[in-house]
Amino acid sequence: MDLLRPVVRVEQVRVKALRWLWVPMGDQDPGDNESLAVIDTEISGALSTLSGSHAPLSRSVATTPKGPVRTWIEGQVAQVAARFLDVGARHGRLRGEDGGSDAMVRSGGVVARWISFPRGVRSVTATTFAVGVGVAAWGLASIAGPSLLVALAGYGAGLAVASASGPIGVRLANRLHSLVGRHRRKRISELRGLPDRRAVAVRGVVVAARTSASLLDGRSVVWSLTRFVRPWPSLPPRTFFHEVAFDFLLADGTDEPIWVEVSGGMLIDRFSPATRVQFENTTLLEIEHPFLTDLRLRGRAVRASEIAIAAGDVIEVVGRLSRRLDPTAPSDSGRDPPQRRVLRSGTRVPVMVRKVVGPDLDLARVRRLAPRGEPDSPSGDPPLRRF
Repeated sequence: MDLLRPVVRVEQVRVKALRWLWVPMGDQDPGDNESLAVIDTEISGALSTLSGSHAPLSRSVATTPKGPVRTWIEGQVAQVAARFLDVGARHGRLRGEDGGSDAMVRSGGVVARWISFPRGVRSVTATTFAVGVGVAAWGLASIAGPSLLVALAGYGAGLAVASASGPIGVRLANRLHSLVGRHRRKRISELRGLPDRRAVAVRGVVVAARTSASLLDGRSVVWSLTRFVRPWPSLPPRTFFHEVAFDFLLADGTDEPIWVEVSGGMLIDRFSPATRVQFENTTLLEIEHPFLTDLRLRGRAVRASEIAIAAGDVIEVVGRLSRRLDPTAPSDSGRDPPQRRVLRSGTRVPVMVRKVVGPDLDLARVRRLAPRGEPDSPSGDPPLRRF
């Protein structure tokens, strides 16, 4: 039995660490404490059986009240640990029935949104944010100096510059999309004579191959970007993004439709007006993230908005021209494999998609096809709308 004592000790430390990280430290109901006591009894019994002793290990649920500062610190540490352990689950690609990956999934805070911007835009926004943080840190450090007003002005200016990095990135991405669309907009029939690895802009109608369910209303979409903002009393307001997209076809009636690969791409449309939604215990259970888990446990109301691309929408796509094998595409000759032109993300310019608001007479005759069947990636029960 002496050989088993180190193993038992390791198990005890691991159980304590897991309980401290994952059990909410603040708002617990009496029923939650009873459930935790039952879990502790089962764990103690298992460990005592392993060690060969019949006396249960001493473990009791803390009933002494905790201060607000300690509760807040423990909650923040638990959220940081959960985010670190859940990195692999928040970024990935869904697998199709044939084993191929044709979907993109991104979940997280502002960083998950920032990594989808072009490389040059990321560099500019990161530099702007770093300068703002540096000026704010200098102002905060100079408060104890002789010039209090200058220190406060520097601190406020630094925070303003750091917070402006996000809107600056969105404007730069829209500017880049407009420049490529103005000088390199092509029809699908004109892509046959163009070489690969060239950035072009193509306008057409979305033809869905696979779809996902919108988080807010459950309708079938090929690309969905949802933003949840938890307002005051959360300071600063916390923002969570969840993005799901499937590869889709783009048709303009001049030639065979082309593929649009969503991997590494981004939507640059404006978000819809935010609505107030309420989370329940079963809201969006298929999405694993500590931010949503906290909303489910506490039943909080947040502001939600969404950018969605559905089948039949008219969009303009900027991307790098390439090819990929497609058995459904017509072959130019009997020896060559069937290929279809595709727009995909490049090293400097990712796939950028934006809806066309005004009417386009050239695309008026393109047939709109509704998606068949249910969405391929359901997101669970949508949140309840609160007016």
